[in-house]
Amino acid sequence: MDDADLLAVLFAFGNSGGAEDLNNDGIVDDADLLTVLFSFGDGC
Repeated sequence: MDDADLLAVLFAFGNSGGAEDLNNDGIVDDADLLTVLFSFGDGC
C-alpha cells in the first residue's frame, strides 16, 4: 500500500463497488480508507 492506493480510495470515496472497495461491502467508505491506512507501507 502506498500513496497511490490512498489517493485511489479517497477519489472513489462514496462510490459503489470497484477495485477501491477493499472489503467488498458494495461502497467505498471509511472501512476501506482504514484498511489502506493500516496497511500503508506494507509490501515495500
